[in-house]
Amino acid sequence: MNMMNGTPTPEELACEAREALKKVPPKTGRELFVELVRKGFINARWQVTKLIGGSADPEPNHQTWTDKTNSGGRKREAHG
Repeated sequence: MNMMNGTPTPEELACEAREALKKVPPKTGRELFVELVRKGFINARWQVTKLIGGSADPEPNHQTWTDKTNSGGRKREAHG
């Protein structure tokens, strides 16, 4: 830690972040998707919500949202 102002250097922050990430098992894509919907960052259609600068609304029940499709993947929209 930088002794002059008590602020960690970027290298120290990176080291701390790497150590923290080693302690937490990685999430599957599905787990991450559900977490992002529940936090309101994206909706169930993968659209970025207004909460973080997007244009979409979050799911009405985003804090308790569950994926009822169990598809495990994104649906592609038809173009044409």
